Amino acid sequence: MKQILFTLASVAAFSLHAATQQTPAGYSATTIALPAGAGNVLTLPSGTVSFDGFDLELTTPSGATQKLLRFASYTFGSFVEVIDGNDLLFGESSAGTIWRVPLTGGLPQQLTSLTFNYDAVVLDDARALVSAKTGGFSAPDNDVVLLDLDSGATQMVAAFPGASGPLAIDDDGDVYYATAPSAFPAPAGTVSVLRIDRTLLEQAIANGTVLGLANAHTVVSGLDAAGDLAFDDDGDLFFTDWFQGAIGEIDDADQPNAALAPAFLDYSGAGYSAGSLQFVSAPAVPGAAFEPFQPAGSRLVVYETDYASINQLRVLRGQRADLTTTATSPVPAGSFQISLAAGPANGFALLLFAPTTAAGVLPLSVAGFEQPLLLDQAVAASPATTSSPLDNAGGTTWTLANPGFAPAIDATFQAVFASPAGQLGTTAALSLQVSQ
Repeated sequence: MKQILFTLASVAAFSLHAATQQTPAGYSATTIALPAGAGNVLTLPSGTVSFDGFDLELTTPSGATQKLLRFASYTFGSFVEVIDGNDLLFGESSAGTIWRVPLTGGLPQQLTSLTFNYDAVVLDDARALVSAKTGGFSAPDNDVVLLDLDSGATQMVAAFPGASGPLAIDDDGDVYYATAPSAFPAPAGTVSVLRIDRTLLEQAIANGTVLGLANAHTVVSGLDAAGDLAFDDDGDLFFTDWFQGAIGEIDDADQPNAALAPAFLDYSGAGYSAGSLQFVSAPAVPGAAFEPFQPAGSRLVVYETDYASINQLRVLRGQRADLTTTATSPVPAGSFQISLAAGPANGFALLLFAPTTAAGVLPLSVAGFEQPLLLDQAVAASPATTSSPLDNAGGTTWTLANPGFAPAIDATFQAVFASPAGQLGTTAALSLQVSQ
């Protein structure tokens, strides 16, 4: 197996990154139309929340709508977050009010007012952080304010120079903030993503101190814009770059080796752009991650708009390559074919074979590669192999010879592959019996 990994890694390491496209290689994308004017969109198990300037609504999968909060005059929504699975945290920047809104009935509660509130993250069921330009547009700093989700009490915990920036939180509870220059249009390359360690944040809350640039770690710098932030399930941080018309990605943003990756999505020429991001974690296979050619499950939900006639969600999921056969099990003696489809265009694949039954997924980490290699345990030890280049549609067919077995034996096949963009992947295991 070490030789197999070395072969694939060698092929990928000497390849160049493919050009970014609307749907990145190794992912699938679907779009969902939204009502005209809908924004501040949030996907929940119970449906989709959106705000059109007057009504905050929940639309169920059946199409039924539930009005959660209403404003008498047009209001500019800032953010909507889930507090505890039952309530929403909603902010608007026209009057600066922030609300706790029940999803299951009950009256909305105005928690507080923060001038020009922009974004928020929930720390726990009792507390959230809000990014807000509380001093107004002319103030030199943007504030990060602790909000008590029960009483509405506030406490300033950080201040950063410039305009309002978005917030995110990782699995360890560390908080991330993207700076935004006060100048408009913003000079290129002046945005940084910062990390505030959770321990330091809690100390500041307990001691009543205000953190600043000197207390934050710089994750990456030199970005052109970062309007919204969202973590995936393996520590990569996505951001909306309205300056470049793209969704950017920081690999392993929660690690010391964080690095800016090529743009994840490029909206050049699309006529619309990404407004906000939401990541929904739901791995379909143990050990899988939101990476190219991984099993579908977790998803990145992108709110797209032209601020006129286009309002939609783009839902991106990993798309695993397929391994199929036209042979009928048990396969009789003679030749038969196994085909790989939806792999990486012009990639390289190995077909693995072991005379045993499929035994479950064994996720393997390969140094230098983001995505885990999801091998079946049946082929992870000493499999027989045969190789093939992939065509420009990411496919190939192997013609195999069955010498005949009596009695019939169980057989497990699985393909592993490398892409020209430096990505690794596997198909699901294919189980057959081979006979005489």
